Amino acid sequence: MFRRDQFGFVFNTIFSIFFSLVLTAFIQFQQHTLSLGTLVPGFVSAFAVNFTLGSFIPLVKVGNGFASIFTKNEKSIVFYLLRMFMIVLIMTAGMSFIMMFIEMGFSGALLPAFLFSFLPTFAFAYCAGALCFPLLLKLTQSLCVK
Repeated sequence: MFRRDQFGFVFNTIFSIFFSLVLTAFIQFQQHTLSLGTLVPGFVSAFAVNFTLGSFIPLVKVGNGFASIFTKNEKSIVFYLLRMFMIVLIMTAGMSFIMMFIEMGFSGALLPAFLFSFLPTFAFAYCAGALCFPLLLKLTQSLCVK
């Protein structure tokens, strides 16, 4: 379906769709506002933010660089978990802050609201990302066969 040289673009698209949908649903669930009417517009704007972040920030390079500080074995589970930690940290921080800014504007409540909601959102995103990353990678590999 896609060429092998498009792997990065396809993976960024799939990961952004997954990450946006999961985090938007989680945040709306926490706020007791989860419904199809709120999920769809939230997902669309979150996808735009995540896709842009993933397109301009070399997340895999940053994640690999961070993980290589602690371990050199790229095939180890520790390396994988540390790499995912940094990737998810960047994506969650960027998405959460920008989405809150879109909703709240620049106000005095922006930073406290971001700091209050960041840890539970990051914990959920890290678990979801670490568990589903291999599946998303397999899906991308199956789509990029030409």
